[in-house]
Amino acid sequence: MSNVVVHGFEVSPNVRAARITLIEKGVDYHFNEIGFDYLATDEYAQLNPFRKMPVLQQGDFVLYETPAILSYVDEAFEGLSLQSTEPKARAQMRKWIGIAANYLYPVGVMQLFLQRIMSPIMGSVTDEVVVAQSAKITSQHLDVLEHQLTSSFLASDVLSLADIITGSMVYYINMTKEGSALVKARPKTTAWLNTLSQRKSFQQTLAGLLEGKAQA
Repeated sequence: MSNVVVHGFEVSPNVRAARITLIEKGVDYHFNEIGFDYLATDEYAQLNPFRKMPVLQQGDFVLYETPAILSYVDEAFEGLSLQSTEPKARAQMRKWIGIAANYLYPVGVMQLFLQRIMSPIMGSVTDEVVVAQSAKITSQHLDVLEHQLTSSFLASDVLSLADIITGSMVYYINMTKEGSALVKARPKTTAWLNTLSQRKSFQQTLAGLLEGKAQA
C-alpha cells in the first residue's frame, strides 16, 4: 500500500482536485473515503483542526488546505510539472486557484450544484430560488473564464494546477441544466472543459454517486 493517503468525501471537488493532481503526477496513493459525520470526530480533528477536506497524509507528514496540497504534490514528486516557472504564468495559476476557491466553489458548487444535483440525491427538495440566484452569479463568473481563455489551458500552454482546481468546479457546474446551458453558450469554456473531461485523471475520479446524474 502507498504511504500517500488522501482523506475526503469522493464528491468534493477539492478532494477530486487532489486526486487528479496525484494521478497526473503518476503518484501511487490510497484514497480513504470518509463521510461528513467523521469530520466532527476528535480523530479527524487530529488531521485537520478546521475539519475540512481533503487531508493528505504521507507517513508522519499531514497537510491540509487544497492549494497547499496541490503545490506539495507537484513539487515533491517526479513527473510532469504542473506549475510554470515563468512568473506571470505562475501568478495567473495562483489567481485561478483563488477564483476557484472564492467564487466558483461557494456559488457554482455549494449553491447551484448542491441544490440541483445533490439535494435530490440526498432526498431533499431543491430550492429553486437559490438555483436561479446562483445561476445568475455563476454566469458572470463564467464570463470571466470565457474572456480570459486564450489557449487550451488557463495559465499556460500546458495543463497546470489552475486547470485542475478550476476544472473540478466547472465540471460540477456543467452537470446542472442551468450550468450546462451557460457552458454551451461559451465556446472557449466548452472546448477547455471537454479537453479536461477527456483526461484519464478526470474520468477516474468522478464519484460513483454522480454517475448518470448530469442534466441535459
